[in-house]
Amino acid sequence: MVITLALLAAFANAIASVCQRLGVEDAPPTNGPSIGLVRHMLRRPIWLLGFVIMALGYASQAVALHLGALNVVQPLLVSELVILVLVLWFWFSTPMRPRDFAAAFAAAVGLSSFLLLAAPTVGSKVPTNGLWLVVTLATVFCVALFVALGRRGPAWRQALLLGAGASVGFALLSAITKSMTDVLVVGWGALFSSWQLYALCVIGLASFVIMQSAFRVGPFAASQSTLILVNPFVSIFIGHVLFGENLRGGPLFASLEALSLVVMVLGALGLSTSALMTTMHEATPDIHLLKGRGRYARWRHRSSRSLSPRD
Repeated sequence: MVITLALLAAFANAIASVCQRLGVEDAPPTNGPSIGLVRHMLRRPIWLLGFVIMALGYASQAVALHLGALNVVQPLLVSELVILVLVLWFWFSTPMRPRDFAAAFAAAVGLSSFLLLAAPTVGSKVPTNGLWLVVTLATVFCVALFVALGRRGPAWRQALLLGAGASVGFALLSAITKSMTDVLVVGWGALFSSWQLYALCVIGLASFVIMQSAFRVGPFAASQSTLILVNPFVSIFIGHVLFGENLRGGPLFASLEALSLVVMVLGALGLSTSALMTTMHEATPDIHLLKGRGRYARWRHRSSRSLSPRD
């Protein structure tokens, strides 16, 4: 059940990423999070659709986190990248090269091998408020550092750093979500009187706006790769510190787990640099923008041409 829910969340996130990328495609230039960018997003129906889909994915992820461990659910979300590439290939008709299939296979094999070898355990540790404060402050500092560094430099580096900042924020958000679901079991009254709900709103909104800025400021491949790849590593660390979650130890298993992660990361990076991803954000709008290139848009274009009167 945990694996199924996590994969459903990954699928929803992949669809939401495309919708939100379309929603900010023609936004005014910006060097980071801004109120103008937020206003632009809220006016775009395609972006709002992406937001609804992302919310459904988050609900699926929340249930998975309640039933399972951070070090299981968060690595599974890496499959979003494989799903995203398949969506771009099918819907936007960008050809997949042999290296794309190889990268997808490597990412899938690396991820599944890691989960089988690591045998992640659900922690029984209940974190104190003091430990929560230390972890939150450390995480917020890392996010602020990434955002500060991502406000200058080449577009690809800005997207990379802002994506990393959003990913670290979402890792903390996942830990808070897991804790919040435990409070929710007690009742809605306990939820509204808990700090988790309000921390969730603040951390979630900030991470979300940073993610949208990463989509807008530079190449989608750069932002998406760090958004997806940074999160599981930070989540595994946070899960260990806060909840006492562990991976299978010993020199042999630790080496094989590390090798599996390397294979997963290499596959994910291969997918991130695929033409399916890089053509989502290029300089020539008529060729490279996703707007108008989907199967539905092409069908509407053909239909309008067939219905138009001939000279």
